[in-house]
Amino acid sequence: MASLSPLLHNFSADDVSQLSTFGESRTYVSGDTLIKEGEDNAHLYLILRGQVEVYKKGESGPQKLAEIGTTGALGEMSIFDPGPSSATVRAMTDVEVWRTTQEQLDRMHEIRPKVAFRLVSRICQVLAQRLRNLNEKFVDIT
Repeated sequence: MASLSPLLHNFSADDVSQLSTFGESRTYVSGDTLIKEGEDNAHLYLILRGQVEVYKKGESGPQKLAEIGTTGALGEMSIFDPGPSSATVRAMTDVEVWRTTQEQLDRMHEIRPKVAFRLVSRICQVLAQRLRNLNEKFVDIT
């Protein structure tokens, strides 16, 4: 993988090299949709190069939620609970991603259990932080 995601912080070069064999690299051109709101998704994406925008359908049209660039991640929930995507992700620039599925993660667990455990632990940390941030926003609203 060309660059490291925060999910891969403190992974050795050998771990990253091994990890790359349990997924696939994909490229998208500016304007391409990587993930579409409401459509099934079962992938975790790590952005290796480029910038994407995340938006959700709203009553008055699409609501932009975020811009995510190189080293960002998408689909952390989908790798554990595949199903309809909660938002649309579109390439703002040419984008290269590495993506993997639950099946590939399971295979990684069989072959490289320590690397798989570390990746899953990091995903859990990201999801916990997002939940914590959401809780803080909810408290601010009420």
